[in-house]
Amino acid sequence: MTRVGDLMTREVITVHKNDTIQTLIKVMIRSRIGGVPVVNERSILTGFISDGDILRAIAPKRQNIYDFYSIISAVRVEIRPELLKDLLEKNVKDLMKKKNIHSVYADNELDAVLRALSHAHIKKVPVTDDEKHVVGIISRSDIIRHVGEQAVNYK
Repeated sequence: MTRVGDLMTREVITVHKNDTIQTLIKVMIRSRIGGVPVVNERSILTGFISDGDILRAIAPKRQNIYDFYSIISAVRVEIRPELLKDLLEKNVKDLMKKKNIHSVYADNELDAVLRALSHAHIKKVPVTDDEKHVVGIISRSDIIRHVGEQAVNYK
């Protein structure tokens, strides 16, 4: 039986909740990752932040335009420098997901990860110990790679 610990990445990149979004973006670009666990000063999981959270923060706001026959949603695509500056100066804790953070244990079977990934529509899940310290991370691609290896070995 394959366990989470067999497939997880053990060298996890994390950020602290008080890091700036600018620091986060630099970490994500340098490491070529799309999301990271957020930890506090004791390295305990307190949240998760992804590239989607950043995009939602800069996403254009819809404007409704009313005419006689219909309502038209207009989207204005423009990132103003002052908006970007404000975003980069925010702390990770301002944008991160704080509630219902999914995590799994290294000794969980893969079905625990599959449920978390599919039900929550997320790409990766932090792996924690009993005290909520991050000890790994497992992603959809880790599982797909495993399934692919099993399929090749099956033939």
